[in-house]
Amino acid sequence: MSDRTAVLVVEDEPELATLYAEWLGERYELRTAADGTEAVERFDEDVDVVLLDRRMPGMSGDEVLGALRGRGTEFRAAMLTAVEPDLDVLKLDIDEYVTKPVDREELLGLVADLERRNAIEGAIDSYLSLLSKKRAIEAERPAQELSEDGRYEALQTELVGRRRRVGELLAEFDATFEEPTEEEPPGAEETRRDRVETWNAVSAPARYEVRTREFYALWLLAAATYGFGDIVSTTVAVFSTPGVSEANPVIATVLRNLGLPGFLLAKLLVFLVLLSISVQGARTNDRFSYYWPPLVATALGAGLTAWNLWLFVGSGGL
Repeated sequence: MSDRTAVLVVEDEPELATLYAEWLGERYELRTAADGTEAVERFDEDVDVVLLDRRMPGMSGDEVLGALRGRGTEFRAAMLTAVEPDLDVLKLDIDEYVTKPVDREELLGLVADLERRNAIEGAIDSYLSLLSKKRAIEAERPAQELSEDGRYEALQTELVGRRRRVGELLAEFDATFEEPTEEEPPGAEETRRDRVETWNAVSAPARYEVRTREFYALWLLAAATYGFGDIVSTTVAVFSTPGVSEANPVIATVLRNLGLPGFLLAKLLVFLVLLSISVQGARTNDRFSYYWPPLVATALGAGLTAWNLWLFVGSGGL
């Protein structure tokens, strides 16, 4: 078993998982999991620290934490998530709750603090255990007899040393919360702002997760106009109306060579490309890429449908 602290990182965003692994890999024995099921599989008694995303597909972070705590193994746990904390956090058996984004120094500092907590807890347990033994001995043997026993003197010396160690660890832990006194190098604030913007784009909830109704409304409208209205009106105008032909040379070629199935396939491919652009924009919180595909598809579908109906009516189809 490695002497290094074993850290399990549970993160479903591949970009963040890679970034965290890069930052922590040099100092710690690192394990990563992309979801709750893999986290449960990769966890064992050697894991000292668990960094856990809260919102994941399948098992949530809360459920994963419960499953790991149920193993009965001692470990430090921190929620590292984009979900803002609420009062329900009080029910979680965690040591820290950190809201993304975090930079390299913050992440390393978080794990270091969790390590210190382990060390402090171990030192306190060790001190209290030895103190309990000292009291048991003093209850059974006279003070005069103990004062002449070299082993009792060594016990007292050991107690003093352990108590001093507890104080040192607590002082080190307290020092991590002191405000920095050194001035930041030029450009540090701008660099931090750039990192925050980048990590916000990666780790923030996708737009369709927080505005689900809007997302579905936009794409249902696009499907109704571009996916249904234009297809039906084009089919009626081109195949059922004498003297009317497709004006778009690309679509005309598809209709001529592949017929109606080819036309439907072409429309489906365009629709899927636009949908994928919008979904990617939602994931990266790029408002422009999120909105323009459904809006363009709706406008194009409505315009083409109206044009086809005008041709149909103008040719005497009605």
